[in-house]
Amino acid sequence: MVLMQQWEAGLISMKKIISLLFIGLLLSNCSYTPLINPETSRDKFNGNNIAGNYWKDLHACRYIFEQNHKMFLRGHDLQFIQKCMESYGYTVLR
Repeated sequence: MVLMQQWEAGLISMKKIISLLFIGLLLSNCSYTPLINPETSRDKFNGNNIAGNYWKDLHACRYIFEQNHKMFLRGHDLQFIQKCMESYGYTVLR
């Protein structure tokens, strides 16, 4: 009987550990920051280097995504942010 209780307690703590690892994995995926090439990131219209506006443009892309998607789709922002940054004129490497 005691052995069964110890086994059940170990199983519960294992489930907690797996749950925490899964939540950590989900949260680490939420903060995607694209790697860009600043030398080839140019304005489409006048050819000026736009790397100085990187953080402003990145936050604008994140804001647009958050305003137009439901909460459960927040992990799928990778492709959206890549396309958004490319539309600003950045060369996204990964």
